[in-house]
Amino acid sequence: MCQEMPFANDELDFTYPLPSYFEHYPSCYIYVYNGKVVANSADLSDSPKILHDCSQEMRTKKVVQYAGALGEKLCYAIGLESEDRVPDGMQLLFLRDLIGQIDEKILAVAGRAVQLIEFDLTSRICGRCGTLTETLEDRGKKCPRCDLLIYPRISPAIIVLVMKEDEVLLARSSHFRPDMYSIIAGFVEPGETLEHAVKREVMEEVGLKVKNIRYFASQPWPFPNSLMIGFIADYEEGEIKVDGVEIIDAGWFRRDELPNVPGKVSISGHLIDWFASMKEK
Repeated sequence: MCQEMPFANDELDFTYPLPSYFEHYPSCYIYVYNGKVVANSADLSDSPKILHDCSQEMRTKKVVQYAGALGEKLCYAIGLESEDRVPDGMQLLFLRDLIGQIDEKILAVAGRAVQLIEFDLTSRICGRCGTLTETLEDRGKKCPRCDLLIYPRISPAIIVLVMKEDEVLLARSSHFRPDMYSIIAGFVEPGETLEHAVKREVMEEVGLKVKNIRYFASQPWPFPNSLMIGFIADYEEGEIKVDGVEIIDAGWFRRDELPNVPGKVSISGHLIDWFASMKEK
């Protein structure tokens, strides 16, 4: 059930270190500051340009990360030292502002660029002994004092569409607007399998047991560094009992009575759209 969705694109080559045949490829740059990217368009009715030629006035040699090859172009992420380094006529945009505004391949590069710069900035000092770290060739960092190895953080989270015959389980988080519902999601705990995380999250949030768990698709979600792993599961037993903290309402919905749900920007929207497109039994 492979799906194409924002921040995920098979055309972006992450091979690292660079193969020798990449050496002749031209380079382009994404400039990042405080989780935002530099764009040359202040009007989002136009497609903002976020891939730039190297500009000496913008470049800082302190934070440069290879973000991947897009076609025959090498993409680098450059961390700006301050907001003052953004040139006139350009602006800083959040990744969310770029969804639907730029090519999805470029959006995937941007999501990766922001995460790589964030990793570099937050891993300069060893979390165990406080020593300045050294950069390794394979993207990691190493503490020269205690030998701690550090790699870019990825936080796996499950997201699951639960079905009961011709109905789907939808829930409303305390963080949602009043009319918005979605499916169950949560971070994977240390020592858990993905399947265990699915069962635990559904039980914790709505008090239901599920079975027949199967994989749907995954989506990198750079807010800030999640990997959303999507599943479909069948209802097994139980009555809905929301936890009242993370989930404040939940219920079963037929295809023809779905409330407001997320769009296909996220994997939750793709899962719900998959359910809505199924024929009733």
